[in-house]
Amino acid sequence: MNHNYKNKYIWILSVLSATFFFGKIYCIEYNSRGQFSVWANRKKNLNEWQINSGIRYIPEINVKQSFQNESFIDTEISLNGFMTTDFNTQEKGMKLYRFRLRFATVQSETQLGLQKINFGPALILRSLMWFDRLDPRDPLQMTDGVYALRFKYNFLNNTNIWVWGLYGNEKTKGYEVLPTTHSKPEFGGRFQLPVRYGEFATTFHTRNVDAGYFKYDESRLAFDGRWDVVLGFWFESVLQYNNSEYLTYEWNKMITMGSDYTFRIGNGLHVLAEYMTSMASKKTFGRDDDVQVSALYLNYPIGFFDNAMAIGYYSWDDRKYYQYIGWQRTYDDLIFNMSLFCYPQSEKNSVSNGKESLGAGYGAQIMFIYNH
Repeated sequence: MNHNYKNKYIWILSVLSATFFFGKIYCIEYNSRGQFSVWANRKKNLNEWQINSGIRYIPEINVKQSFQNESFIDTEISLNGFMTTDFNTQEKGMKLYRFRLRFATVQSETQLGLQKINFGPALILRSLMWFDRLDPRDPLQMTDGVYALRFKYNFLNNTNIWVWGLYGNEKTKGYEVLPTTHSKPEFGGRFQLPVRYGEFATTFHTRNVDAGYFKYDESRLAFDGRWDVVLGFWFESVLQYNNSEYLTYEWNKMITMGSDYTFRIGNGLHVLAEYMTSMASKKTFGRDDDVQVSALYLNYPIGFFDNAMAIGYYSWDDRKYYQYIGWQRTYDDLIFNMSLFCYPQSEKNSVSNGKESLGAGYGAQIMFIYNH
């Protein structure tokens, strides 16, 4: 066991001890649950058929202590055990998926540890996908967490403030291409306030980037808002400055605009459309290089147990379409999901959801999910 893993396990035991012995205990609640999933897909790309399958198990333990003044402290621990194969190679492993300690009062919440941090109104083309890689096509809605200390305070008028610090995240996250410099913390915050018919927010984040032969500071400033007036409308805009003379482009911009509406057709057809442009330039408001993508999302509940969805992407640069259709049947503990997809056949594509691309080729996937 290497030194980093030893430190993580020591940290886990320390926080567990604090969970059980911190303060005067009035009520202790304990529960455990797990999620087992198995899937298989078959697709064809560049005249070659591929088969992939896998299994995953995510056990989770929650311990909660309540206090007299309606505050509480709780902890969540979960692991991600998996095995995948394409019948030529095999990959398997077990890693920490979530481990966070939370202290909450009536108006505030403080979280420490490996956790999910996400925000913003966009659903598919998310300019504010800074710390997660949630994919609307994924039935499990899985994403790696980040090691962070996050504080959130809610005012009585629904205004809220977030402040966070990240440390020890060695891999890229969100749309990042380059990792954060080792042993360098990241800082940021978010201010969100209610406005007429909706809400508006501003967010910032700063970090030091490791580009191999050189390092540089990266700063992000974002604005987003959502309004519901007959239709739902929202936007996300991000301005990022890369403070390095060695980079071709010092400025990056991302803008997402979206709208949705539920039509009174049968059980209700939910229609959502989003457009995103990503730009890189030498000047603040230049547009030297850009990528534009549109997405259309349809969701329709079929009866009590079944739900159907479809997502279409269009890359304006490549002039290519990406289609995804999914159907899901849900029981109390068991979920069956089946999907069909058709993406342009190529070795790579320009439409991506974070670091992972949407894929290439056409095929189908089935998945069984059991929650206990």
